[in-house]
Amino acid sequence: MQTQRARQAASLQAILSFRYEREIMMQSLGNKAIRRVLIADDDPVVRHWLTTILESDHYTVVSISDGRAAFRIMKDDADFVGAVLDLSMPYLEGPDLIRYMRTEKRLMKIPVLIITAETAINAITACFSAGATIVLPKPFTKQRLQQTLRMMLNDSSIGKRLQEETASCTSRKSLSNWAARQSASEANDDNPAVNQAVDLSILDDLAGTRDSDDNLVVELIDLFLENTTSHISEIKNAIETKKPQLLKQTAHALKGSSLTIGARDIGGICQEIEQEQIGSVKLVDLLAKLDAAFASAREVFQRERANRAVPVAA
Repeated sequence: MQTQRARQAASLQAILSFRYEREIMMQSLGNKAIRRVLIADDDPVVRHWLTTILESDHYTVVSISDGRAAFRIMKDDADFVGAVLDLSMPYLEGPDLIRYMRTEKRLMKIPVLIITAETAINAITACFSAGATIVLPKPFTKQRLQQTLRMMLNDSSIGKRLQEETASCTSRKSLSNWAARQSASEANDDNPAVNQAVDLSILDDLAGTRDSDDNLVVELIDLFLENTTSHISEIKNAIETKKPQLLKQTAHALKGSSLTIGARDIGGICQEIEQEQIGSVKLVDLLAKLDAAFASAREVFQRERANRAVPVAA
């Protein structure tokens, strides 16, 4: 009798244990589902960097490379706690995607961080007008990015507060101060001590004090070198095949990744290429400068990669 009761008790315990474990698993899956962040950016360097930072804070990331793909996801899936969008993307730009989100009841409360290589104040204000929660101009440090993401994702009321502040004098003053800092940065281009192939201080900002952070920088360097080789080929192809939109998009994308990782010269040349028309005599000179700037930056990055790479234990 005792044996039968013991078996029944053990069986009941097994059932309860299974139900408990299943409930915990479902709760875990549910928490994971509502801790998802959408990243849409055509720059693989930025996508990898953002993904690493968000995953270190236990978010699940859905990462895509253009605005049209982001739009398609948003149409069918609203289970995101936040979105990080590039301002300029192929097919559909960040502000246009935000305007769609702000007209959909199931999407309108999702906070959105816009990251951009644009320096014009009207481009920044246009993002806020579309409904962006925060706008973060490139380049930015890992600490600043992480703090911005945490602030946005952990405070559901931040979107309303920031949009209200954008319309205030204080916000306009902040934008003016940001523009002044950009002008000061551009003035440094004439300073030989500052004008280098790579701004190593930005690489330091990308890294931290742990080996894992240096490994992340190594991964970003590898991605940038591979991506830049591809982008330069695409820029040349766009000129040869007379595709102005492709030229502008590719030059803009390379400018963004260059600013992110500190390749100042490449970023500056790409900005000039963006503004030129196909057939311009100046493009020939800019392409030669771009090849030379990449050769110089690649040498610096390869040296930094060797210094930062953590040897694998035998």
